[in-house]
Amino acid sequence: MDLCTARPPVLKQANLSFVRKVIKNKGSATRAEIALETNISSTTIRSLLLEMQQNGEIESLGYDQSSGGRKAERYRFKKDRYYGVAFCIMEHAIHYLLVNICGEIVENGSLHSPETDPVSSIISFLDVLTTQKEIKAIGLGVPGITDEGGYFKENEDAVLVYHDIGKVISKKYHLPVVLENNLNAIAIGFATCYKQKFPCENTENTNMAFLHFDKGCVSAGFICNGKIIRGCRHYAGELGLIPENGEETLGEYMARPLDGIGYTKTVSKIISWICGVLNPQYIALGGPAFHKIYLPSICETLAALLPAPMQPELLYAPDVRHDYYEGMASLTAEKIFSDVQLIKE
Repeated sequence: MDLCTARPPVLKQANLSFVRKVIKNKGSATRAEIALETNISSTTIRSLLLEMQQNGEIESLGYDQSSGGRKAERYRFKKDRYYGVAFCIMEHAIHYLLVNICGEIVENGSLHSPETDPVSSIISFLDVLTTQKEIKAIGLGVPGITDEGGYFKENEDAVLVYHDIGKVISKKYHLPVVLENNLNAIAIGFATCYKQKFPCENTENTNMAFLHFDKGCVSAGFICNGKIIRGCRHYAGELGLIPENGEETLGEYMARPLDGIGYTKTVSKIISWICGVLNPQYIALGGPAFHKIYLPSICETLAALLPAPMQPELLYAPDVRHDYYEGMASLTAEKIFSDVQLIKE
């Protein structure tokens, strides 16, 4: 078994990371609460909190009510101290999101970008932004299959081309970079918003699928027990590549002008496949080519196809872009302060 040990400077960064994680997850925390969840000594926590206060990273909320002993001081992050920036790369545009430590989007806008080279536009923007804000993480949402710091995307000749955008950005700015497929980010964003509406939901138990319908394209993002399913080469969710009738793919078939009966039957069949393999709690359906008008008939057809224990809750996703933004904001915020490296010996 490999044992990971941290040298003194890295050990301090690791402890800081644990302290930050507790404060972030709880919204605010006392020294005793941090010690309970991290097993770090109270003396070390006191020192780290003092340093974080001096750096303007956290602030005191005052003292909790006493339960008979000494009152405990409570701390929370200052939202305007550190930021992450996420980029949502789309077919004809790049949208940026300035994200605070709590995952809230405090600013967003669009970049002008040549379709063939989003990197230059992103670097030009970051060169300016990093002089104005203290950026701690970068997120890249991409319309392709992610792999080793880059992504594959079909060109006009239907050939998969590799784009090393993640490697380039990481090397230039020496910051944690999260690179995520757009559909996975959308699924994460939808699940995040769902949890905000239903806070009793346990994110570690989330089992869902997000089905996205576009022109001649059917794709999906899957979350199982709170984690995105990627597959060994990150091709999970490419439903449009599945053979439909021996002569064409599902994507090609769905590009046809289907009538209501044909559309309902096909979408219900896709959902039944997913239920048979993953048995998700709920399935969200959205995208520019999804016909919401057929959702009731899809529910009825599915009820006849599947036994009751396999029936998912079908949800309509009206704003895919919003879900994309929320997903990338969440992923980028999680990367803030994640640059601690453990040294294997």
